[in-house]
This record gives sequence, structure tokens and C-alpha cells, in this order.
Amino acid sequence: MAPPIDHACEDEPSALPFKTGGPLRRNQEYLIFYLFAIPAWGLAITSACLGSLYGGHSHYFIATVTPFLALYSMAFIQTCWLMSTAPRNTVADRRAYLNLACRFERLCAPIALIGMVTWAVAYRFRAKASSPAYWIIWLVVWILSIVVCIMNVYNNISWESDLLYQIAPDYPQGNYWLGVFGIQYICRAKIVDHGKEGYEMEEPTNQRVPV
Repeated sequence: MAPPIDHACEDEPSALPFKTGGPLRRNQEYLIFYLFAIPAWGLAITSACLGSLYGGHSHYFIATVTPFLALYSMAFIQTCWLMSTAPRNTVADRRAYLNLACRFERLCAPIALIGMVTWAVAYRFRAKASSPAYWIIWLVVWILSIVVCIMNVYNNISWESDLLYQIAPDYPQGNYWLGVFGIQYICRAKIVDHGKEGYEMEEPTNQRVPV
């Protein structure tokens, strides 16, 4: 069992000290994300295959790895921005933030796997390769993605899941490991209204009063 989190009912300050633009609707934001993510996954596999066949200096590899890096970066920055500006005042906000962290894993984990396999094979046959750029690019992609995945699991998914257990113990959470690997969201059940919309996080009334 994870250790209890101190001051679980206190709100966290915003990550950015300035006001951001108006929020997009959830379905619009999801559509934008997957317009970036799905082509990025496909281009990652395509560039890995074409680079192994034609080399890192070929036009085929450059024409596929460049849009892959651009789309991956845009989806990455979009998710980072949303996580840094997301409100965390209520249980509903915490639930949305936890699902956003799971979606971050959904973006980075496949790229980390593709990068690891591609780099391992390319580095093994680096003596026969016409350019070292091929395996160096995938080494950087793999290291960046796996580090982000680990930090996101430790700093966001584990923390928010434990915190949600404390501030809303009646809320049913889904499979933790499926959320860690980005397969499905941890918070899939709807929040039951107990007379207070969003379960505003307030200090518990049974706290010890200093004498």
C-alpha cells in the first residue's frame, strides 16, 4: 500500500502563473490530439522500416522521419500544456487530470517501444549502415520517450491515483497497470453527485485543532 499523502485536501497552485486562453471542448481537443498522434505512430513505423532499407541519408527516410518528429512533438507539447494548465480544484478535475496522464502514456509508450527496437537493430548492424544518423535519431527518440514515460508514471499517475483514493475513496478506479501502459483510462466511471457538484476539496472537519 502506498504511503499516505500529506495535505491531500489542499489544492495545488497552478503550474503557470498567467491566465491561458479559453478551453476547447473535450471532443475537439481529443480530435486534435489523435490527428497528431495516429499519423505520428504510422510515420514512426514507416520511417524505421525505410531507414533500415535505404539508410539514414535517403530521401525516403528524411521524408518520413521529419513529419513524424513534427507530429510527435505537437502532440507532446499539446498534452504537456494541458497538464500544466489543468485545474485541480475538485475531484472531477483530478479525475480528468489522471486520465490526461494516462493519455500521455498512450502517446509516448508506443514511440518508446518503436524507438527501442529500431535502435537495437540499427546499432547491431551499424557497421553496414551508410549513415549513423539513423540509429542516433532513434536512440534519442527512445531515451526521451522512456524517460518521459517513467517520470509521468511516478509523478502524475501514481500520485494522482493515490490522492484520488484519499479524497474520494468511494470513487471506483479502473485497472492501474492498464492506465500505466496507456491502454485505457484509470477513471472511467462517472462521478456520483452527493449534493456537491464536483466534490469540492475542502479541509476535513475532523482535523485536530491546535491548542
